[in-house]
Amino acid sequence: YVGLDIRVWECGKWRGQRRAAKRGSGRVRRALYLAAIHSLTRLDSAFAAYYRHLVGQGITKMSALMTLTRKLWTVAYRVLKSGSRYDATKVWVAHPAAADGDV
Repeated sequence: YVGLDIRVWECGKWRGQRRAAKRGSGRVRRALYLAAIHSLTRLDSAFAAYYRHLVGQGITKMSALMTLTRKLWTVAYRVLKSGSRYDATKVWVAHPAAADGDV
């Protein structure tokens, strides 16, 4: 709906860069991007914890930010569609065992 899916340009053996498809509303995309950046400033945010997890997994910071933006969109869409309340535990819950590498 807002163009946050990834599109790979390729032709035969040539593989281009992966980029956001940029379909849909640019204003919504920009608002979500700015909200994602702002969520990183809040240390108690589930979105910030999810971002730190992605970067810890070796994903580049920009890719992790775009993944976070898509996660914001998904959460906002589900809350609006279902009429339920926002629940941070459904966004990201870091498991202590996963952080230690025991899983």
